Formats: sequence, C-alpha cells, structure tokens
Amino acid sequence: MLVPKVSQVVYFQLKDDASDEPVEYKTRVADEDESSLIIELPINTKNGRLKRLHIGDALHASFITNTGVKHFFETYVTNVKEGELPFFVIARPTEESMTSIQRRNFFRIDIEVDLAVQTEKGQRYVYRTSDIGGGGVSFIIDRHESFEPGEKLGCWIVLPHRNGNIEHSCFQAEVLRQKELETGRKMVMVKFDEIAEQERQRIIRFLFEKQIQFRDR
Repeated sequence: MLVPKVSQVVYFQLKDDASDEPVEYKTRVADEDESSLIIELPINTKNGRLKRLHIGDALHASFITNTGVKHFFETYVTNVKEGELPFFVIARPTEESMTSIQRRNFFRIDIEVDLAVQTEKGQRYVYRTSDIGGGGVSFIIDRHESFEPGEKLGCWIVLPHRNGNIEHSCFQAEVLRQKELETGRKMVMVKFDEIAEQERQRIIRFLFEKQIQFRDR
C-alpha cells in the first residue's frame, strides 16, 4: 500500500492552542516499520517554529507523490522517542483511511451548506451549495435569478464539522455557467478565482472528513 516513504515530506494540520484555528506544519519521515511511521520534529510552515507533539495528538496529514497525486490520511501520535531532538511515532495509515486526488483535478462531493455571495455591485445573497470541490462550488438559485459567465463573486462558505466545530472559508470566484434544473430552479457553477492555499486546504480537509463520514454510513 502507498504510504509516505523515508525522507518524504508530510504536511499535517493541528489547531493552535490560543486561537483554535488550524495551523499547517511539515515534517519528514525518518524511519518506518510495519505499524508505524517515525517523523522528525515538525515545523510551522508560516513562521518556522518547531512544534512538539504529544501522545494522542490527532493529525490530518497529507503528502504528494512525484506524479503530482496528493494523498490524505488520518493518523495520531502513538509514542515519543526522546533525544537531543525528539522523534514522534505515528500510526501507519490504513488503506481505508487514505484518500487520493490529482492536484489539478480536485475531487468533488455532493453536499449542502450555506454559501454567502456578494456581487461586484455589492448585492448580497445566501444560497445552498449543490456540490463542493477543491477547485470550485455549485449552488442553487431561484428561477428568476441569474448570473453571467465570467462574473466575479466574493464568497464565504460555512464548513460544519462532525465534531460540532464550524469553520468558514472566504474566496473570490468566477462564474463558469448555469443550467436549468427539472425543478425549474438553476444551478450555478463557479471556480475559485482567488483563494489562499490555506483556505483551499481548509475546504479539502472538510471534504475529506465528509467523504469518510458518508462512506461509514
């Protein structure tokens, strides 16, 4: 099964103790065995600070192969190897916990959440999404409403997690097209036009969690 190899860089998210916001860290696989991966002391990707992990810490991790495929998996810290610099033992990901996507072809899932939209003229609306992906979203509008291809929108999406936490992600979108549905309403498809990588990763983590949740039903 495909797992991070020795010397491969792994990224993961942990919530900041002060702000409760997710922070991205990167580390490197130092060693492995049949049940575990041993990783180096993680580094905050924004400020370069080192992060000490603790037994039981849950990690939302990812790594990228040389073919450009990004793999997501859930794991947790099982042990700490003390030394001049500590190493951290994490559970080896199982096949069931691994999700893979092409970086240029982000996966999408059908899910309804609130999406606030602001037009270039300053008009504001709230819609429900039809599906969400790492490259854009689709949302439903009434039959009398309309958006033009190429129109730019400011968007704010609600991401409710299974544990009850609610995150929000902001981005600029461009309308691709809209189509009429059998119900008489319309579906508007937009792509991310301007989105910070941290915002995109927040959305992808949410989709990854929901995909696992749907699969476990």
